[in-house]
Amino acid sequence: MTRSLYQHRPDAMLEAERIYKFIGEYVVCFQWLEGRIDEIFLMARGHKRRPETLSWLTRQTNDNKIKEFVKLITSGVPFDPVCVDGWGERLQSVVGRLQNERRRRNGIMHAQFLFDFLPVNVPVLRLHLRHENDVPVFDQEYLSPQRCDQIIEELAQLAFDLNMICVQLRHSYRGPKSE
Repeated sequence: MTRSLYQHRPDAMLEAERIYKFIGEYVVCFQWLEGRIDEIFLMARGHKRRPETLSWLTRQTNDNKIKEFVKLITSGVPFDPVCVDGWGERLQSVVGRLQNERRRRNGIMHAQFLFDFLPVNVPVLRLHLRHENDVPVFDQEYLSPQRCDQIIEELAQLAFDLNMICVQLRHSYRGPKSE
């Protein structure tokens, strides 16, 4: 659709394709984050409970996975307490950023994108309508190249920080509770 609409404006067509590429990269990167959380659940619950854990994971929202991730880590089972200065603050920072990223993901994945103004060099506009406490909330954002780069950089930093949490958890893992 975009190609035929902007066939006489190669710059607009390239800009539209950049947005498609950004959305694809964003989705893959976000799924990587969720995959790290899933791996910790799979490890924590043990190999014998893998099918049950996979079934449980498929029924969870991302919000619930993040909340359960924190409960799992702080329960003391199956991870020994992490004795690293600033661990609690780093964990809370990553969890807060995961929640923010989850909201941003929803804002991207459930949005409408207006490409209408590309021929006059205006970036694609992301529009998202959601409800908070039964009140409609309207959110919009221009997806300029700089903004898209900023979003991917923030996501990459979060991925690095979450991975460091997961590495520490692997080091403090002592196995699932005996049944």
